[in-house]
Amino acid sequence: MRKRQKAYALIVENGRLLLVRYYYPEENAWYWNFPGGTLEPGETLEEALKRELMEECSVEVEVGPMVLKEAPPGRDYVRYFFRCWITKGRPQVGTDPATNDSIGALEWVDLTDPGRCGGWGRRNLPQVARVLGFQPRRRRRLPPPIPRRAVQQ
Repeated sequence: MRKRQKAYALIVENGRLLLVRYYYPEENAWYWNFPGGTLEPGETLEEALKRELMEECSVEVEVGPMVLKEAPPGRDYVRYFFRCWITKGRPQVGTDPATNDSIGALEWVDLTDPGRCGGWGRRNLPQVARVLGFQPRRRRRLPPPIPRRAVQQ
């Protein structure tokens, strides 16, 4: 069985990455993810990205180099991540009726702060940040608790 191919855009401005809040009906939940999606028959990865970014974010993009390829274990797809630059428009939720119900918001997320975009960020943002040349901040660890006996003495 051939795996589906998905193309995603990594768009960075002022150290912040553009994310899209998608609705997943099978889970009845909203999740932050990269703009992009599945190729349609006959499309190249680059063509799919340009189409998806116009539908979802109302922007035209220049598709740059592929910076990451991922085939998650147990999934039926391969994800390709491309560095992209906006050439026309400002990101806003697209007006395409096919995507209106599944996209709730767009947000620029600080690449150095993975905790800012929920579960997705804690798992994936550090890898994406490194690929793009950013170093995620380490979470400050709290000092270990002082044993009760030491406090009483």
